[in-house]
Amino acid sequence: MEGNHQIKRNSAQEIPQDWPILSWGVFLLLFVGTILVVFGVPFGPIAITIGIILLIFSYRATYTSFYLAVFFSLFLGLTVSLDTGSLNIGERAFGGSIDIFLGDILFMGVITAWAIKVILLWFKRRDVNWRPVMPIWKSYAALAGAHFISLFSSYGPDPVLVGKFVLRPIIFCYVAFIALPANLIRSERRLRAVLGVLTVVGALAALNAYVSLLDVEPYAWAIRRAHPIPLFGISLIGDNHNLLAELLMLTAPATLALSYLAKKSRMRTFLIIATAAQVLAGLLTFARSAWIVFIFQAGFLLTTVWRPILKKYAGILLGFVIIMIPLVLYQIQFSFSPTAQSSNSTRWMLTEIAWTAFVEHPIIGSGAGTYIWRVGNARVFLIEFGAPLEAHGFIQKLMAEVGLLGLAAYGLVLFMAGKYAWLRLQSLNGNPRIVCFILTASASGAVIYQLFNTAYWTSHLWLPIGLMLATTEMYYRREKSKQKDKYLFGVS
Repeated sequence: MEGNHQIKRNSAQEIPQDWPILSWGVFLLLFVGTILVVFGVPFGPIAITIGIILLIFSYRATYTSFYLAVFFSLFLGLTVSLDTGSLNIGERAFGGSIDIFLGDILFMGVITAWAIKVILLWFKRRDVNWRPVMPIWKSYAALAGAHFISLFSSYGPDPVLVGKFVLRPIIFCYVAFIALPANLIRSERRLRAVLGVLTVVGALAALNAYVSLLDVEPYAWAIRRAHPIPLFGISLIGDNHNLLAELLMLTAPATLALSYLAKKSRMRTFLIIATAAQVLAGLLTFARSAWIVFIFQAGFLLTTVWRPILKKYAGILLGFVIIMIPLVLYQIQFSFSPTAQSSNSTRWMLTEIAWTAFVEHPIIGSGAGTYIWRVGNARVFLIEFGAPLEAHGFIQKLMAEVGLLGLAAYGLVLFMAGKYAWLRLQSLNGNPRIVCFILTASASGAVIYQLFNTAYWTSHLWLPIGLMLATTEMYYRREKSKQKDKYLFGVS
């Protein structure tokens, strides 16, 4: 039986030598690139070269490409702008320039390579290791459908803009951050690698936060506040403390989950310390959303898989709470500061704009991707706060753009994701169960954070959800395989 498993693993790791499909893909890239050059698109030759290199590298080193894509996708300040030239559709859909995250570009290469391998290894050879897994696709299809239907709104949204929004970010978020992890994270080894990537990102973000405390002059009434600082003139994390805290609230649970998979006690201790450092860095941003998420995640774990710890180390936990009191008092003070009050005013006006749009078009909304246009047309907002901003919360975003239909579809996606993970958790025990609960806390915290922030169509929300689904599915399949072997062959 062990030999059979080894044969399967070896066959799954083989790199297929069938290059006709890849060659056809390269030809198509060259053909499309040539057309772009003919139409005068200046970035055509460069895009062709980069596209070919990316596709070949992703095909030959799919997992390495996947890890790189995950790494760069978390840095929302790292974007690439591509001029669409004189193309009318480029001017109409993208305003003359395509702004895309670097991580998304890498994910596109991995998605293409994965699709080719699925064709070669599953549809052609029926290799079960490459059988596509598509978690919660029906509910997510309903969400994409709700966004597509919004183009029929009486508000008169541009069909091209709505269609672009449905493809990216809606469908792209599912394929890149849910489907891809579910299909590539098929073993604990792959899971450890992805969690390791998140740990490295978290360590860099925490270091960035602590360094920022050294070069900021404190307010007269306040202590220093952690925030992102540029590296070589590039703001990798973003331009505000909320994005830094949001990233750390994502990476800290991943680091903690990795500690349960570490084989050496010294490494486990190091990862726990790294987790604490990331959590503290996130709290030192004094982002209110981060504090809410941290309290939720800690409470969730203490009442589920950490219940024995709660009983055994109650005194230590009480001491930790006492130590946190000064930070809590400062957070309360900061919440009533002029800075926080100004933020509240901005969020309130954005919510009023969303509510007005919802009242006007309550069923299917005003159209996917139109909220920012509404804010831009609100002169009062521009006078008071300057440039238009996205809705600070996915509920406001959805109610304005896709109405009740979109809100219901979004709620269905979250419900089905929770149900998907919960049903698989029932059969797990030991560290796999704890790891899955930690990643569930991470996904839930990401959703809660996006009740107040603007990264609702990025990796900061959908990657934690995808990791939760992929991990529970992976451990569930492994447990089923063990039970089957035990039943058939009496393996203990």
